Amino acid sequence: MPVLPDEKKEIKDLLDRRHYVVLQGAPGTGKTYTALKIAEMEEGGEKIFRKTFFEQFHAETTYSDFVYGLEPKTSSGGSMFQVKEGILYQAVRYAIEHKGENVLLIIDEINRANLSNVLGPVFYLFEFQAGPRSTIMNLGDLELSKLPDNLYVIATMNTADRSLAVVDFALRRRFAWYTLRPHKVTPEKGKTFMDKIYNRFSEIFYEYATDDELNLQPGQSYFIVDSDNKEKNMKERLIYELMPLIKEYLAEGYLLKARDSFCDLFLKETGKMLYE
Repeated sequence: MPVLPDEKKEIKDLLDRRHYVVLQGAPGTGKTYTALKIAEMEEGGEKIFRKTFFEQFHAETTYSDFVYGLEPKTSSGGSMFQVKEGILYQAVRYAIEHKGENVLLIIDEINRANLSNVLGPVFYLFEFQAGPRSTIMNLGDLELSKLPDNLYVIATMNTADRSLAVVDFALRRRFAWYTLRPHKVTPEKGKTFMDKIYNRFSEIFYEYATDDELNLQPGQSYFIVDSDNKEKNMKERLIYELMPLIKEYLAEGYLLKARDSFCDLFLKETGKMLYE
């Protein structure tokens, strides 16, 4: 799924200025895809980020998973503990040891975890304009007053899942927030972008959605299918992916004014009722 050139450049420029960026958007808007594409960007024939670290958060992610801790180690002599280096520790250490390289850390689905528990005191280090600091924090065996200048962070956040952890204002201040919105694309060879159905979804959202509900519009990836049997492939995606998503929205009390329009769309395109 291609990323609009201007969009990718905007995010890269924002990352240069702010160091820590969250890509937020509805399902299918290409948040993770875009982050990975930025990790592959080149300048002068060389990759901008010489090293990329990746971590996907979930409900059970802990401080020791992400930062640093201990984990059990079973041996013939009985249970012991060994150091567990989290992905943040690994990225920071690499950045310190390779000061001439730009290092990128991607945190996928950042709001799926309890951020207060996962970040703990490390929260203090995410400050792109920290300036000189006298307070030193231990990150495992590392002593830091801020994150290395050559370390950049891109996080992704699904704005449609309202059941996930709320990102507090203090963390919001430390990141720049970039919203990825649905848009038409020209897919790679062998793929087709089903623009007529995409346009119909867009029309329904723009006619009935509130400003907040516009952030729920399914992204462009839902409308990219294999060119062989494209109509059949899009019908299956409507039935098994988009219909359940819209039903979930309606069940949560979103887009209620659009219920009849969605019912008509799914019946016309799939022959199935939204509720049956």
